Amino acid sequence: MFKIERAAEVVQEAVTELDPARLEGCDAARLTEVAALIERLGATAKMLLAQRSAETNAWRRTSHAATPEQWLAEMSGCTEGAARDVFATAQRLGECRATAEKVRSGELSMAQATQVSAGAMADPSAEPRLLRTARRSGMRELRAEKERVIAAATDELEAHRRAKRDRHLRTWTQGFATHGRFSGPTEDVAQILTALEPLTKARFDEARTAGERETRDAYRFDALVTAVTSARPAKASKASNATACVLVDLPSLLDGETTPGGTCEIPGVGPVPVEHARKVLSHGLLQLVITDGVDVQTVVSNTRHVPPALKIAIAVRDRTCKIRGCDRDRMLERHHTHGYADSHRSTYNELGNLCPKHHDLVTHKSYTTTDNHDGTWDLHPPAHAPPREAAA
Repeated sequence: MFKIERAAEVVQEAVTELDPARLEGCDAARLTEVAALIERLGATAKMLLAQRSAETNAWRRTSHAATPEQWLAEMSGCTEGAARDVFATAQRLGECRATAEKVRSGELSMAQATQVSAGAMADPSAEPRLLRTARRSGMRELRAEKERVIAAATDELEAHRRAKRDRHLRTWTQGFATHGRFSGPTEDVAQILTALEPLTKARFDEARTAGERETRDAYRFDALVTAVTSARPAKASKASNATACVLVDLPSLLDGETTPGGTCEIPGVGPVPVEHARKVLSHGLLQLVITDGVDVQTVVSNTRHVPPALKIAIAVRDRTCKIRGCDRDRMLERHHTHGYADSHRSTYNELGNLCPKHHDLVTHKSYTTTDNHDGTWDLHPPAHAPPREAAA
């Protein structure tokens, strides 16, 4: 019997005997982390063994499936698309040694390994940066960083032509609900989202006044309906003056294309060609934030109503919540690490963006933060917090 088979028997026996109701809350939390490690290790073992089974065609002996992906999907209870991702990730890990080591040790999940390896294949030098992002951030930010890496390593003009050629708006109906999706060049999508922003906020404020609580996506849908059905939509003047932001590093702007490790994107939307940033600069239509590394050098705008440079710098630096592991990027709120009422200062190093949940904890529930060397913050519950609140 192989060691992994013995391990599976031990885990199966432990799960069969597991009675969570008899555990203290802190033990349950600790064992949840152990179970998550077992899950990651099991997924890694399955990937490696499935890859070998596919290479040797051994899977055909125990299955009537037509393809290795179909076989793995049937055995795992997942979709063929998910199984295809497993095989693709296994293939890439053969060339991503650092990522493969962390996957085997259980430090990375398969979902994280898929994102890191995809970016590393486009730009091998970006692998350490992607691994750091995986360690300190959530999947949303890791996926965004991977897209930045791929965009910087891609022929921008060809990718933009492809996005333009493949643009679409599709709908399909199921029952009483009509679903839809659209795709197009990022800068065009950004114009749509920017125009909807003031209408979305107006709908949000209206709902809060009425005591309603729905998702931001629901309010954005309402804003879209308002925009297309009203001859003069509410807040139309503000919508027409809405300001988008383009973030680009100086070497990329000068070279005319995104350099390896560089950035050219509309924050919160995605990468755009450097040609678009140059067009913005020449027309003075939007805010253009030019960076060198992570420090903001210059802010260019054609409107005097632009937020102060400090506010823009914080928004560019903290595109997601600063609490490590939280990658929420919507409705962020600025927080003073030293109470403004006491210091009366608003400096670059003392301010940070937090999601509403974490901001509420540090503002009203005595939670504290400490800096990490990577720019994120750790969150600490107050000493007097009961176990339930400390785990919130």
